Amino acid sequence: MKIGAFCAMALILTGCMGQDPVDSLHHSLEKAAESEKPFQEEQKTLKELEAKENQLYDSVMKLNMDDYKKIVALSNKALENVSKREEHLKLENDSMKKSETEFEEAKTSAEHIKEKDIKEKADAAANHMEKRYTSYGTMYKEYKKALELNKKLYMQLKDKDLTRDDLDQQIDKVNASYEKILKYSGEFNEQTEKYNKAREDLYDAAGYRVKKS
Repeated sequence: MKIGAFCAMALILTGCMGQDPVDSLHHSLEKAAESEKPFQEEQKTLKELEAKENQLYDSVMKLNMDDYKKIVALSNKALENVSKREEHLKLENDSMKKSETEFEEAKTSAEHIKEKDIKEKADAAANHMEKRYTSYGTMYKEYKKALELNKKLYMQLKDKDLTRDDLDQQIDKVNASYEKILKYSGEFNEQTEKYNKAREDLYDAAGYRVKKS
């Protein structure tokens, strides 16, 4: 699952420093972006763990009950993988929560901006960012649900009495959950792109030259 992150930007002030609320807004927005660096790192780790889990799943599904010991061993490894993903998902979420806290300060600063054009652009950026946080929250909850479904699946695979119908039903649940995650991920990415553009427009209007790094 690959999802959007802030554009890394090097900001060079041009012209006058502008009103204090604008400077405060800029500072808070950059702190929000800085807070998401751990989020980006956790995304990389989760992606690697997901790839490993897929390999384990494929290996298990190629076996039959004659290979029961192998099924148990691979299922246990997959369960360990799920536990690691839970840990990294929490760290990712913590990063986003910190970013959201910083962004609340930015919204407070934006309320005191008097210049109409800058205020409108600040409001537009805030709107996309709020939708972005909402999309992430929905995706996070679904990802947690998917991990629980994964756990149940691998526990079932270790059960000698597991029926094919029960297995198929659980696989369907897991797949349905990941389809939702992909949907929410797309929405998150879309809002991230819109926010990055709106933030660039805001900085331009406020007298900042934005250089993407």
